[in-house]
Amino acid sequence: MADREKVKMYINIAGEKIRLTVDYDEQDAVREAESQVVRLYDEWRQMFPKKSVSELLAMIAYQFAMYYMALRHRQDDVVASLKEFEKNIDMTLEKTDE
Repeated sequence: MADREKVKMYINIAGEKIRLTVDYDEQDAVREAESQVVRLYDEWRQMFPKKSVSELLAMIAYQFAMYYMALRHRQDDVVASLKEFEKNIDMTLEKTDE
């Protein structure tokens, strides 16, 4: 099967079946994402038994958004560090050419 072929699959989060069409090579990532959300949902369902499903899902969405934002900030920091590193290398190379 070609890497870019699409496959139809279902994921189940909080009892909701969601139909997805994804690239063949993304199936494992989709299953891992589903697993992480379900794990957190089950964990928080036990910790917060009085919360509604929609409240729990909102909390989970917020948690993953915070993870995403933290990764973006780290990525921005890495890019800035690499640019500074590249600038220092360029300056060093210019000095050796003189």
